[in-house]
Amino acid sequence: MADAERIAIIGLGLIGGSLALALRRARPMLHISGVDLDPRAREQALKIAIDEGYSLEDAPLDDCDLVVLATPARELLALLPQVAARMRSGAVLTDVCGAKELVCAEGARQQRVVFVGGHPMAGNEYRGFSAASPVLFSRATVALCPPAGREDAAARKAATERVRALWLSAGAEKILEIAPDDHDRAVTFASHLPYLAAASVVDALTGCGAASELARELAAGGFRDTTRLAGDGTVGGAAALNRFVPAAARALAEQLRGLADAFENDPAAALARLAALADERRRMPMPAITATGPAPRLPSA
Repeated sequence: MADAERIAIIGLGLIGGSLALALRRARPMLHISGVDLDPRAREQALKIAIDEGYSLEDAPLDDCDLVVLATPARELLALLPQVAARMRSGAVLTDVCGAKELVCAEGARQQRVVFVGGHPMAGNEYRGFSAASPVLFSRATVALCPPAGREDAAARKAATERVRALWLSAGAEKILEIAPDDHDRAVTFASHLPYLAAASVVDALTGCGAASELARELAAGGFRDTTRLAGDGTVGGAAALNRFVPAAARALAEQLRGLADAFENDPAAALARLAALADERRRMPMPAITATGPAPRLPSA
């Protein structure tokens, strides 16, 4: 990816802001336009991450070689064709959404730009540009889907390489090229189901009546670690676009019911099953831990 390129990042929250910070550090000559509806986010980003800040209406998208959609999932799905229509013919459009089938299908409906669906496997429960970190994507895995949209084999190949280079510059360690449906099926278990489970535990706590206050006082590391994902609303937005989630959630509910029955009828068998699962979890290779908290770096006025 040449340093003379001009890119725009639409959405300067945790993901978009972190991408801008990482690229500013790795490629200081890259021209980065930041697009956000929040003037405060643009003001913060202008100090340390972007060259220019715009609202979406004013952004010169036709000047950009590459545009990154980093807005919430449903908003992103609606924005994609509007943004593509304003870009230069043959330019590259990509995204960060955690659901790929519907987004890539939308990208394929237009022929103006090459769309490369992307999903960085990184994030945390914090929000906004103030939570962004230049190391959020350090050693992360990024999923890239086959290029779609503009029917030009050479342009499609170049677009994939450009998006790949973007994420490697941002610190990613592994790029996985994967079909949209395979991505969504796998990420159901890697991300969406854990989010729903965490949200359900939080819901159970808030609905446990008189025990709620004492439960909060007794909550420690286990509750914190289990429910951290419940604060990540971006996962919920992507899960709502993933057709594999409802069946997986119902299957999880059935497993919990079965475990509850086992505790009532055969506690020893239930504990043996949990011990086996604990051993299996310990044997699972886990990805490297990336930055998980906000990294305040904004200079004083």
